[in-house]
Amino acid sequence: MKSIKRWTGIWLVAAVFAASMLFFPNDASACSCVRPDSIEEAKNKSDAVFEGTAKSVKPSSIALFRSSAKAVKASFQVNEVWKGHVTPTIEVLTASGSDTCGFVFQEGERYLVYAAATGKSMEVSLCSGTMLHSKANEHITWLGSGSLPPQPGSDLQQQEQSSPWKLYLVIGGLAAILVGYVYYRKQKRPKSRT
Repeated sequence: MKSIKRWTGIWLVAAVFAASMLFFPNDASACSCVRPDSIEEAKNKSDAVFEGTAKSVKPSSIALFRSSAKAVKASFQVNEVWKGHVTPTIEVLTASGSDTCGFVFQEGERYLVYAAATGKSMEVSLCSGTMLHSKANEHITWLGSGSLPPQPGSDLQQQEQSSPWKLYLVIGGLAAILVGYVYYRKQKRPKSRT
């Protein structure tokens, strides 16, 4: 009886050990996330999707929305935009290391970035779908042609082009109010009986 119990205990310990080798990864990591199932899902979950070159990567004092990890700020020169209001240069935040789900950007490298808006900043993580441009062929093919980010001065040109119409609308509105006022005053004045 003792022999059976001892062998049962040994088999149980061996089974638990074998199961742990099969079900748990060799590399322990504090970051775990479910990557988007498809490119469409990655795009839909993001507030901004763009391709650009990392011009600078430096520590930031800005707090991340969902993490207590130190933040890193990556500044990009944007080449193409598929989603969101993305300017020609944009900054994104990420955690400082991959163990805290931070995406590790390198200055001078091109990336396809899937970013989420969190307050006034855009954030990226290992879970967002962001990747090196050289590994993004499937994503870029699926996304198709994007648009160029608005160039500096283009808003000013649009405002200058639309300004005359705004001026005409204001003048027209004021003229209509004046005509209405004069007509109202004429109607209110008592008619003389002469």
